[in-house]
Amino acid sequence: MRPSPRFVVFVSLFVSAVSLMAGGCSREDAVAPDAAAIIETAADMDESDIRSISLPEAAFVETFDRNSNEGNWSFVGDPDNRVETIEKDGGNPGAFLHARCQYPLGCLDTYAPQLRTQLNTSSIFTGDYRASGVTHVGVDLAIFGPEYVTTEGRPLSLVLRNDNGTPDDLSDDIRVFYVGTKGIPQPNGRFKSFIFEIPSQSATMPKGWNVFYGSGSGDPDTDWNRVITNVTQLTFFYGNPEMFFIYQQWELGVDNIWIALGD
Repeated sequence: MRPSPRFVVFVSLFVSAVSLMAGGCSREDAVAPDAAAIIETAADMDESDIRSISLPEAAFVETFDRNSNEGNWSFVGDPDNRVETIEKDGGNPGAFLHARCQYPLGCLDTYAPQLRTQLNTSSIFTGDYRASGVTHVGVDLAIFGPEYVTTEGRPLSLVLRNDNGTPDDLSDDIRVFYVGTKGIPQPNGRFKSFIFEIPSQSATMPKGWNVFYGSGSGDPDTDWNRVITNVTQLTFFYGNPEMFFIYQQWELGVDNIWIALGD
């Protein structure tokens, strides 16, 4: 049985407390989520309310242990590329997916990293979210560098896509997105946790969600229902997906990608 995010958070906090009390070494590459931003819908709550939030139980967590990669997660778009590799340790904790800076291949070079499942790949992260009762998704992310990479002003966003049964033809895709309230991690190699609520049972476009420009029918509610009942790709986008940023090189880490389902 895989650990729930609640269990991971508790263990992280407990281990950190024990380390501080004992005066021993602590893991610099594994940190508990920031309590002030534990969930994307908590922006208007005070600290006492946030600390009382009961984190959802994960139905599945991809920890990348045993060289697994459910959904074929990748920044590059090709899980068989030579830039990305699954490291055995250094994650949050244990194994993690590492987009490396490696000679002579260089680093991931993009205006905005996009961690995504692959089209043509069915997994627990895709399909009919409404029928499955999807309530939340989450991920732990780290940015290792390079030293000169800038991350300010970039929230982490969530993008859900329906490829309309034609994964090789992007022109008929419908994408809905939610711009998060938490900034992407600083380039210090420390993992930061993100949680997004997904109101899959809503029959209308939920507050805060939008249709990606030029990809919809003109009716947001229709587009929402078409996507949420047939998600063919899930993407964590480093920034607002309707904005453009300067191209930079990135060295990135990913761990504990999870999805929660309702009762």
